[in-house]
Amino acid sequence: MQLKFLIIGIDVFLEKRKTRIHVGYLKKENEQFVFIYNDHYLRAQNIIPLGPEFPLTKKQFKSKSLFASFEDRIPSKENPAYSEYCQAMKIDPMEDNPLVLLSTIGKRGPSSFVFEPIYERLFTIQDVLDFRKLLKLTTREFAHIFEISQASLNALERKRSSGKDLLKRLEIFVRFPTVALYFLIINGGILSFNKWQNAATVLKKIKSFNIFQYNHLNH
Repeated sequence: MQLKFLIIGIDVFLEKRKTRIHVGYLKKENEQFVFIYNDHYLRAQNIIPLGPEFPLTKKQFKSKSLFASFEDRIPSKENPAYSEYCQAMKIDPMEDNPLVLLSTIGKRGPSSFVFEPIYERLFTIQDVLDFRKLLKLTTREFAHIFEISQASLNALERKRSSGKDLLKRLEIFVRFPTVALYFLIINGGILSFNKWQNAATVLKKIKSFNIFQYNHLNH
C-alpha cells in the first residue's frame, strides 16, 4: 500500500549564493491561477519581482490563464529535446498539467527563481481495502474494531458510495497506526488470538516507519 500525492501548487524561492528565500506560491482556485507573495519576502531588502506582471506593490494576483512569467519557464513541445527533458524528470511527454510541468521541467531557468511542488496527499477507497487486507481482517471484523458500519464499509469498498466522511475517519487509522492499535486492543475481543496477534504485530511494526511506505512490510 502506498498513498498517492497530487501536485496542487508551486512554491517559489529566490536562490542566492548562500541563501534561499521563499517568494510566494502559485495555486489554481476556482478555475483561476492565483499567485501570492510571502509577507516576509515583501518586507525583505534587496528583493526583486518574480516578473513584470508581479509588481512588489501588490501581494495577490489572479489570472484565468497561466501567468507569462510561469509560462516562459515551460519548454516548448516543439523543442527537439522536449522528450528528453521529460524523461529526465520522469514525467510523460504528454503531461499537460502546468503545475506538474513547472515543478519538473520548469523547476529551474535562467533566473534565480526556483519552483518546488506543493503536494496534497490523496486517501482513496483502495487505501482502505489495502489497509484491511494488510491486517487480514474481514469487513465485519474491521467494522467492529474501528466502530464503523459494516454496510457502509461494504458500500465504500464496492464503490457504491463515495463515503467522504467514512474515508476521513479511516484515514486517521492509516496515518496513525498507534490509534488503530488502541482500537484493536479495546475492540479486538471478537478475533481469535492468532488473528489479533497478527494485526497487532503489523500495527506495531509500521508505527516506527513512514506510513506511506509500508506496502512491503508483510512480504
